[in-house]
Amino acid sequence: MKSPAAAEFRPCIIIPCYNHGRELANFLPDVADHALPIIIADDGSRQEEATLAAEAAAAQGATFLRSEENLGKWGAIRRAIAYATEQGYTHILQCDADGQHESAAIPQFCRLAQRNPTALICGTPVYGDDVPEARLKGRVVSNFFAKLETAWACRLDTMCGFRLYPLQRLTDILRRKNIVPGMPGDIEILVHFYWSGCRIIPQPVRVRYPKGGRSNFRMLRDNVLISWTHTKLCTAALLHPWRLWRAHRLH
Repeated sequence: MKSPAAAEFRPCIIIPCYNHGRELANFLPDVADHALPIIIADDGSRQEEATLAAEAAAAQGATFLRSEENLGKWGAIRRAIAYATEQGYTHILQCDADGQHESAAIPQFCRLAQRNPTALICGTPVYGDDVPEARLKGRVVSNFFAKLETAWACRLDTMCGFRLYPLQRLTDILRRKNIVPGMPGDIEILVHFYWSGCRIIPQPVRVRYPKGGRSNFRMLRDNVLISWTHTKLCTAALLHPWRLWRAHRLH
């Protein structure tokens, strides 16, 4: 007989996609092999890229949600979360559309979440020799500030886009907090999970950077947004020090 936690475990995969139609077409069959429902959240991609993404989704039986305007990564994820909630899913596995994360990690993430249904399973990247040095250096700064914002509890890669969230807690945070809609939303969401007292379980995931790969990261724009996000989080931590206590107590 299944335990109540196991019986209530209904995960789906959410993949935000912005001008990564070609990459998604190559990557999605590997994800679909794991037989989980998939929601593609197109974030206002160019028409030709959106068409490729829609065709890839149809070929794998995935749901395709199209936004006519670019909302930002977490703007697209919010829309997919609303759909997932309507469908009765209990957990979402966030996965990027560029194919950098190895989909072989999906079963282990799901097993961990099923045993720990209220925890956030957070990917910790395992990089190969193909990782750009600038990516590693940029993450060092962001990770340092996340440690400050959580009383040194957060020792994870704050920008890894491969995570399995308990849907109810995620929607509660999104309902109460004005999360930045772009890429820095990954940072802000993670810190709020620490502040909420949620258990966070790190789990390795291999990351690759194929030749000719395309990134939506814009050096000036996104670094400014990341700086603003950490400024906001540091200020909130100082104004509400009990959040630091809660994060540190459980980790």
